[in-house]
Amino acid sequence: MRARYKKIKKIEFCNHQNIKMLEILSNAVPYFFSALLGLIAGSFLNVVIYRTEKGRGIGGRSFCPHCRRQLPWQDNIPLLSFLILSGRCRFCRRKISRQYPLVEGATGVLFLGIVYFSLNNYWNDWLGHFFGVLGTKTLLEKVGVNVSLASLDAGWKFFELIFVFAVAAALIAIFVYDLKHMLIPDAYVIWGIIFSLAFNFVADIGLFIGILASKNQILILKIKEYAAGLAGLRVIPPGFLETFWLAPADFYARAIHLKALFFTPAEYPYLSLLAESRTFAGLAAGIFAAGFFYFIVWVSRETWMGRGDVQLAFLLGLFLGVGKTLVALFFAFQTGAVVGLVLMLFGRAQMKTALPFGPFLILGAFLSLLFP
Repeated sequence: MRARYKKIKKIEFCNHQNIKMLEILSNAVPYFFSALLGLIAGSFLNVVIYRTEKGRGIGGRSFCPHCRRQLPWQDNIPLLSFLILSGRCRFCRRKISRQYPLVEGATGVLFLGIVYFSLNNYWNDWLGHFFGVLGTKTLLEKVGVNVSLASLDAGWKFFELIFVFAVAAALIAIFVYDLKHMLIPDAYVIWGIIFSLAFNFVADIGLFIGILASKNQILILKIKEYAAGLAGLRVIPPGFLETFWLAPADFYARAIHLKALFFTPAEYPYLSLLAESRTFAGLAAGIFAAGFFYFIVWVSRETWMGRGDVQLAFLLGLFLGVGKTLVALFFAFQTGAVVGLVLMLFGRAQMKTALPFGPFLILGAFLSLLFP
């Protein structure tokens, strides 16, 4: 009897272990594929950067920049091909630029981080995200479509990630190109602006659906219930990255505030509602940041800043909103000053040495995402 009991306990333990392993694997799948997508995107960005430098189109097979031989598919595997070939061309044995593995690796890590932020609800303006999810559910229920919150949440996050990946890719291309040539191509900025506007517009659709939903009280109750459930999602040790977290009570209070903007009589209710939208906040931040840099360009006659920095500042404002744009500018100027001082200490620069400011702006933008 005891042997049978031990056997049953062993089977239960094995089943528990298998379930735990499956959970770990299923949770790791999004991160694995995001890193893989980032490596592929980084490889594509290297092609775009090189062909922009040479004034060529992005179509056609990849080739060695030294011997001009077309590269077989096995030489185009991100990171892996560079390691297998020991950083040299298969045909002419000339060194492959370190830019290629660095851009691929950095894009992979960045895409991985973006997915981590999104899945763990640390992303920029996630209150608006969940408000959009719940508002969409209310709207679908009105027409007889019953969709779970989990599936809607996954769908919204999927579209968020598409836009954010695209903007991040544009920023990486700008970072590398400006670092190499002290020039920001207009095409890179334009694509970033298009994707940022699309991201803001899609996010605001969900926000306004939530605000305008007729079942207002039911929606608020759903938000309260969902906010209470968020308390169990904290998996990060206390005190670590605490600024990401918004307490359920604050979430609920802000949700009621968002509703009140539309339904409470006021002198300018629509203006208050507009101020809560990502599109309006992005345009306000973009115009402010671009105006600030344009003033510097005008005063210095393009000796301190270039016009490309003005366009980049507008893009970052669209993407980040007012608060995070200010944080990004603070970090950009601080890191730029520190790097400049370090270069002067090591004799690599002088007071009048020009440094590209675009990379510092982009670094500041990514750092700003760590703040509420």
